[in-house]
Amino acid sequence: MEDVISLLSLTLYILAILALASAVTWLVVRISPSESAKAQREAEAEADAKAKS
Repeated sequence: MEDVISLLSLTLYILAILALASAVTWLVVRISPSESAKAQREAEAEADAKAKS
């Protein structure tokens, strides 16, 4: 019985680590802007600067 509990504990530990890694990855992807978003912002800033000139 102790072996079964140990295996369940190990399985839960592995699942917890995977869940934590997935959550951190998801947060980084959500927080970090993509390259296309940066390019779009720069293009909008240039268009605004031309419109003001």
